[in-house]
Amino acid sequence: MTSLVEQYRRAILWIRMHGIVLRNSGLAIVVFLAAFFFTQWWDFTMPSLGRAQYQAVFLTNGQTYFGRYYDRVGAYAKIEDVYYLQQSQGADTTQTPDTRLLRRGKELHAPAPRMLLPKSAILFVEDLSDSSPIAQFMAQDHR
Repeated sequence: MTSLVEQYRRAILWIRMHGIVLRNSGLAIVVFLAAFFFTQWWDFTMPSLGRAQYQAVFLTNGQTYFGRYYDRVGAYAKIEDVYYLQQSQGADTTQTPDTRLLRRGKELHAPAPRMLLPKSAILFVEDLSDSSPIAQFMAQDHR
């Protein structure tokens, strides 16, 4: 019985001696877990002041996407409400191809309305003015 009481006293003494270390370790673990879960659900976008409502994003492979461009922390940028140009050649090859602006999401695989692009694939980004036919179509279609 005395050995059990003695072990209890030693345990209490050890906790008192190492209490600060235990508290700080526990606090560090809680902060680490909170930061981990916070970064999993939070989208770290960089605020841009004075930019237009819509942007054109030109890629290194020649494709162009239109939408709301957000620069993010990390290797990827985000575009929301994505549109792209599609050209279709008619039966007569002498005519100019028919060009349409399509909203991304109507494809067979039904992608989400946002798109993540590697920053290394982006050639440049331009703001679309409010008088741009593409920006007007996107604003009208978004309503």
